[in-house]
Amino acid sequence: MSRAKLYWILQVFGWSAWLANEALIYSNDFGWSLDWFVAALLNVVVAIVITHNFRKIIKKYGWVELPIDRVIPRILVAVGFMSFFMAFVNIPLDSYLLREEEERDLWSFFFVMQFIFSWAKPLMIWTLFYYASHYFERKSEVEVDKIRLESSVKETESKVLRAQMNPHFMFNALNSIRALILEEPDKAQKAVTQLSNILRSSLLADRRKTVSLSEELRTVEDYLALEKIRYEERLQIRKNIYPDTMHVQVPPMLLQTLVENAIKHGVSKPVKGGFVSLEAKLVGKNLLIIISNTGILETTDSGGFGLENTAHRLELLFGPESKFRIYQASKDVVTAEITIPIPSAEPEKDTPFSKITNIVKPKVTI
Repeated sequence: MSRAKLYWILQVFGWSAWLANEALIYSNDFGWSLDWFVAALLNVVVAIVITHNFRKIIKKYGWVELPIDRVIPRILVAVGFMSFFMAFVNIPLDSYLLREEEERDLWSFFFVMQFIFSWAKPLMIWTLFYYASHYFERKSEVEVDKIRLESSVKETESKVLRAQMNPHFMFNALNSIRALILEEPDKAQKAVTQLSNILRSSLLADRRKTVSLSEELRTVEDYLALEKIRYEERLQIRKNIYPDTMHVQVPPMLLQTLVENAIKHGVSKPVKGGFVSLEAKLVGKNLLIIISNTGILETTDSGGFGLENTAHRLELLFGPESKFRIYQASKDVVTAEITIPIPSAEPEKDTPFSKITNIVKPKVTI
């Protein structure tokens, strides 16, 4: 039902009900007469006309937008004026209907004020109801606009975070294959293919909020393959991925950024290199991802822009139940933990991880 139709239904029904009650009171005191019905009908028409015009004034001058200390005097003056008008419409009617005995008394000060106050009551109720309906409507609109704005902000922030991570990744990936071009052309060709896969995933990341863990791991595998060529035996890779985690949705390029950080700030610094360990498992209704690497956590720069915004990015996508922390697990091991809540309605999918990487238990307990 449209707002205009509802407004007119409430106008006609509300005033008809009110004046029908008044007519019954008069009829009980002075006896039933067709004149009472005609007078009540006339009052319905007049009340609808003046309140409808009052509504036009409210909308024209924006009274519903005014603060309460400014609108109350306006309402009191308007209700007073309408009450005077209705009183001086009804006094002649009552003088005619009660002409036998009360024609003069109805024009006395006492009766005039009685008429004014009796009409002020329904008119004030009408005004309060009108303002209340506008208040709740505006409150609802504000809430909807707030939700839309928050959603838009979150979407924009999420896109910005993803977009700002990609240049860092591309720079490091290109460095990892630069030396291969002249020394080992066959490996360089394979590395270019792997890089193209990573770049494709990077481009798609700006279009998608989440990807399955299996898809994200394919990107990580390509990246690690490039870095393995660069660091050779200095880079040890350990994986422990449980198959029932493969369908869980994760932010695109998130794991790649963390693995990249692990190599950049951990493996690349020691002369003997180090290891990167990747584990994913389900803990209750959450996906727990643990990435460990050789290194010492830097207090001033714990991984650049990507890591600084990982927790924020997770919260934008999965809410406050998601968690991210990075800490010094032991003297020379840094660990990053990601907790992602799994929606209860999320369907399970069986993705053969053998197509992505080999599942192996870590050789060393960290």
